[in-house]
Amino acid sequence: MLKVSSLLILLCGLLASSSAQEDLSRISSQITNALTQGLLGMNVLSTLQTIDFQGSLKNVFSLARSHQSILGGLVQMKDLRLLQVSLENSPNFKEVDLRIPLAFSIQIKFPALNPCIFHVWTDMKVQLYLEKDVDSRYQLAFGHCRIAPDTVWIQSENFVTPMKKNIVENIERILGDLIIHNLGAKMCPFINSCLYDLNPQVTKELISKCWW
Repeated sequence: MLKVSSLLILLCGLLASSSAQEDLSRISSQITNALTQGLLGMNVLSTLQTIDFQGSLKNVFSLARSHQSILGGLVQMKDLRLLQVSLENSPNFKEVDLRIPLAFSIQIKFPALNPCIFHVWTDMKVQLYLEKDVDSRYQLAFGHCRIAPDTVWIQSENFVTPMKKNIVENIERILGDLIIHNLGAKMCPFINSCLYDLNPQVTKELISKCWW
């Protein structure tokens, strides 16, 4: 009887865990949809275009001018996409990390050459926690928002010769620094604004599943 009881307890625990995971996946999908729709209405890409890619890459373009066919570059950010978000409990269970994967491309146009395209993937990380309002009711609050440096991944196209490979490596290094330090600062106000406007029912479910 003891063995059967232990097995039942284990199965119940697994079912509860599976159910909780399904709930979190459903909530994550709802947050993804809300963020996607919110960002589409805010013209985020235009704001991100103000990041000074051109100025930061100036020294690399100077190096590239040693190639007769490369005279300079025009930099443009394109195709911003928000992927499926995920929720992760912190070790102390007092906060929840909302991870927001982003994908986009950076196109550099050189005169007399095909554009060089850099595909970028990275995660934004937003800290969520509970705080009491004036009526002592718990509400969702938002803490630190940043790019997670270890998630930045850049893949380039169109450069193949050894010298051009050296130029690309320099461009990737500079783009990585810009993404870590500048992209988050531009994106976080939009992300926070969308989260504040979350459907109250989604917020209520998020609180109940992650903290209670």
